[in-house]
Amino acid sequence: METQLSPRGLTREVLALGRGDYLADPFDILARGLDLFKPPSRISTVEWAEKYRKFRTPEGGALVPYDRKRTPYNVAKMDALDDPSVNLVIIVKPSRSGGTTICENYLGKLIQFGPMGDVGWYLGSGEAVKAYVERVIKPMFEDHPDLQAKVGSGRSEDNDRSKRINGHLVEWMPASDSFFRNREFVFGVMDEPDGWSKFSETPEIQLEGRQKNIGRRRKGVILSHPDKGWKAGVAAAWESSSRGIYIMRCAECGRFASAHSTKFWPDVPEFKVEYDRNKRASPDERLDMAERTAGMACPHCGAVLSDEQRFAMVDEAGENGWWMHRGQTLDIDRGIQGEPDTHTKRGFYDHGLMLKVSPARELARGMEEALMKFERSNGSRAATKGLREFMSKQLGEIFEGKAGIAGVDSAQLQKRAKQEDAATMGMFPAQGLFLVAAVDVGLAKFDVSFRAFDLEGRSWWLDRLTIRQRRWPDGQVRDIRTRDRIEDWQVLIDKVLTRTFPIEGRENLAMPVACMTVDVGDGNVVWKGREFARRSLLDGHYWGAASNPWAKVRLIQGSPSAKAPELPIRPREISKDEEGRKMSPTVLEYTLGAHKLKELALERLAVNDGGPGQCLFAPDIASNYYDEYFNEPLVDGKFERIGPNESLDLFGYEEAARLMLQPDRKDITWDDETRRPPWARPVVLFEEGGDQAAPVEAGRGGRNKDILAKFGSLNNNRRN
Repeated sequence: METQLSPRGLTREVLALGRGDYLADPFDILARGLDLFKPPSRISTVEWAEKYRKFRTPEGGALVPYDRKRTPYNVAKMDALDDPSVNLVIIVKPSRSGGTTICENYLGKLIQFGPMGDVGWYLGSGEAVKAYVERVIKPMFEDHPDLQAKVGSGRSEDNDRSKRINGHLVEWMPASDSFFRNREFVFGVMDEPDGWSKFSETPEIQLEGRQKNIGRRRKGVILSHPDKGWKAGVAAAWESSSRGIYIMRCAECGRFASAHSTKFWPDVPEFKVEYDRNKRASPDERLDMAERTAGMACPHCGAVLSDEQRFAMVDEAGENGWWMHRGQTLDIDRGIQGEPDTHTKRGFYDHGLMLKVSPARELARGMEEALMKFERSNGSRAATKGLREFMSKQLGEIFEGKAGIAGVDSAQLQKRAKQEDAATMGMFPAQGLFLVAAVDVGLAKFDVSFRAFDLEGRSWWLDRLTIRQRRWPDGQVRDIRTRDRIEDWQVLIDKVLTRTFPIEGRENLAMPVACMTVDVGDGNVVWKGREFARRSLLDGHYWGAASNPWAKVRLIQGSPSAKAPELPIRPREISKDEEGRKMSPTVLEYTLGAHKLKELALERLAVNDGGPGQCLFAPDIASNYYDEYFNEPLVDGKFERIGPNESLDLFGYEEAARLMLQPDRKDITWDDETRRPPWARPVVLFEEGGDQAAPVEAGRGGRNKDILAKFGSLNNNRRN
């Protein structure tokens, strides 16, 4: 809007201009320019805070000095900001961890001792900016005359939301388009970005956009509760950093573990909030019990440590700087080993157990209350949100569905596998009764899993492999193309369906695969899968008589409905090929309730008391296959894929195979091995004078003749 001056006003302004009233003092400009070239005073951020920083007490406004002992874990973060090799500090944190104070202390040091530069500080909304400025920033300058003295005296240089300091602009702004546009600053803060309405998924990208031309001087901090999970926000930024975790030493046994390992440090043991639970008690009794028995459990000696012990452990870790970053390892008896990798992004993961303002009784009561609501509502959206918020804001943990609630993750399963010693890869367990296989079809691979079952849903995970190549008749090994070549599917017969597993403790006996489920849900492989199943029948891969064969190969697809039953009452009969021609023999295809099957899989993974449904694992299975159980967490009633999830899918398909076999039928005699179904009877591994392949081929030959007589030979003209 233009301003019009009266003749008198215009004359006044012209005279002022002639006198030089609007010209800056050249000596002032020179002084400000020279300030950039002066080396900063040799004082660390922590030293500045302890010497100069004051806080108003809530009770009466008295000023008290900053005390590093209140948040000893924050010293390393302030040191990281002082480190010339670090450009970005990323802090995943719960509430009341003192994270914002770190940024305030660093800003105070810059203002008082330099070198100063423009500063951009972003919060979630205009209301959040107003509240923060009123509560923290105004008192900070009012109570620190040395800082206020650096602020310009002009009308536009000392506002509530911006200040001009030594010629440099410091702004506190809402995270919106207009405030991100046309700004560049040396020091930037992204405060609680996971709660922003915009830009919450990409705070690091927004910060980088404002610091492109700054060079090595740039500093930034991203700090927030991990409300966005691992896919976005602060946790995603932390993942790309040095991934620092806090290490403490048990006050009882003296061994080391982390406050929270996260899934990126699966081999590092961690302390846990511990309390007694009794689901049969009343709500009030459950909460009282949680408070009364709360403590922090040591993963080594099992001691439940008191708050006094926990706080002493936090202090010791802070005094020694026990943050472990990439490039380092943990020896449980000697602590952190090695030097951290050089990294311009220093990440720190805080947990509620590190906070002295969080008594164990409060953490336990809050957790139990959130769990009760979640259990009563059967995982409703509202209850899930409450549980997620408690874990994020009070513990600093990321909610990852039912598995996370049960305290089971990839590292836990691998640890159980080593401790239980109850399954051996490639060996059928003596307690098992039958064996199934499942196949997930990819573009250029088959993911395969083998699992043994008993009659109470207990299972033994015996092998997990990914088949990417097959040997051709010319002897060359070539990559598999599942969508292009039906011949590539033959590898499933050779390496999966006809595989037998030696039985532990029973020389020369092995268990055959009773059933192999194959997922053809990818629309590009449906017809290849159907033709494969048809050829498998013709080749004699069935149980029973040729007149009424029970196919070993079972085609499956997942239903999009979360309410679909695990197994349909009747499968779909496929009697025509891709071009509408009659297909003989016909094959069956099942539409599974994949959602319910995966829920059941997650529940069974958490069973660890020897009861029905418990899973036992072959410890030699690769760790990445264990990780796949947890890359599709159940959140708000929906499975959200965040990475490879084939092992979880395959567990569901294996359960579907178990249901197809109907092992609970009353007409099955399990007590007499000779009267069990043929799919649950051991076979001879090596016949006298022969080799392992001989009995398999001999067994297939007779059936092949029978079924060819019933259905006729393969149509050589049928398209591959």
